[in-house]
Amino acid sequence: MRRETEILEALQRQGNLRRLNVMRSAGATVYPCRNGTGATTAADGKIRGYCNLSSNDYLGLSGEAGGLQREFLQSLFRQEPEHFVLGNPSSRLMTGNSPAYADLEERLARLLQAEAALVLGSGFAVNSGVLPAVTQRGDLILADKLVHASLIDGLRLCEAGVEWRRFRHNDMAHLASMLSAASAERREGRRVIVVTESLFSMDGDFAPLGRLAELQQQYRFSLYLDEAHAFGVYGPGEAGTGLLAAHNAAHPELPLQADYRVITFGKALASAGAAVVCSRESKELLVNRMRPLIFSTALPDISLRWTRFLIDRLPEFAPRRRRVRELVEIVNRIVQPDTPYASQIIPIPAGSNERALQLAADFREAGFWTTAIRHPTVPQGEARVRVSLCASHEPEQIERFARLCKQFG
Repeated sequence: MRRETEILEALQRQGNLRRLNVMRSAGATVYPCRNGTGATTAADGKIRGYCNLSSNDYLGLSGEAGGLQREFLQSLFRQEPEHFVLGNPSSRLMTGNSPAYADLEERLARLLQAEAALVLGSGFAVNSGVLPAVTQRGDLILADKLVHASLIDGLRLCEAGVEWRRFRHNDMAHLASMLSAASAERREGRRVIVVTESLFSMDGDFAPLGRLAELQQQYRFSLYLDEAHAFGVYGPGEAGTGLLAAHNAAHPELPLQADYRVITFGKALASAGAAVVCSRESKELLVNRMRPLIFSTALPDISLRWTRFLIDRLPEFAPRRRRVRELVEIVNRIVQPDTPYASQIIPIPAGSNERALQLAADFREAGFWTTAIRHPTVPQGEARVRVSLCASHEPEQIERFARLCKQFG
């Protein structure tokens, strides 16, 4: 075991050693526990709760155990108690493709005005599986420099002969030059796919969808758009259906077509799983070639039905979406009114891994649970504390946090 010890010691020296914390959540409050017993880890032995700023529960739905979850379970038992499934011990291509899958996928396709949707167990499974399944030798993938690690794994899993390159983050001039070069090569049968996120998970900034639409009209590329952190939080009107829908509603003269649009259920919807929204032909191809689908156990009905239950209620969550925007405005007013944060994801720059760890510890000492994001998750020298604002946070909490940000520099 000496090799493992050496690697762990090296990670410790670099400030990169990670550990699993046992946590108990209650709405916007999180409690560190000892060995899963519920006992506090605080030195004084007292139970201490922290304002949870490290969750992606953007709409605050995970704290609705007394409301939405009770309504869901009661309706489920009333309708089909004999079909209440807590487990699903098979893959979808064997016997695990329950009617709840078809129900959810059809609902998603209608909601997002698409031909089809395909549900998998996680966003990581979707992002690591789609690109290897839909590409072939000679294809070219152009990916934003800051796309999620799961997409990087998907790029690496593409077969030999599939080229992939990275363009500078949100730099549409750089992307245009790469598209122009690819167009000039004029390779027969080559497919060009641009990969980006609508809302980036580490920097909290938006992709320039309008400029992407202009480039798509010019170069006719396919688009892979990850909306994991936007779905449920943003959208046209009160829909919460994502930034792509918001762009297309606001600019019908310049629509953006996403051939593969990824949404997740484990963030704003506080559920589990993810989906790729696509054409019927793409879905059929993925069913036949997508390894994370073919070789994974199916989700249980209770997860699928809970997600469907929440999807139907997206319009009802409009006040929660407004609350999130109000909290972002509080941080911007206090911390950086001149260069405001764009979204509910707030990166607090630290630079070094050590500084990020110290900042996280300082925030926790003040009662806010934050997480240090370090290299190699982010580039060297760009470590930060990543903060997520959720509808369950009180304005007074976020105002106090924002003042601490200014105090800690």
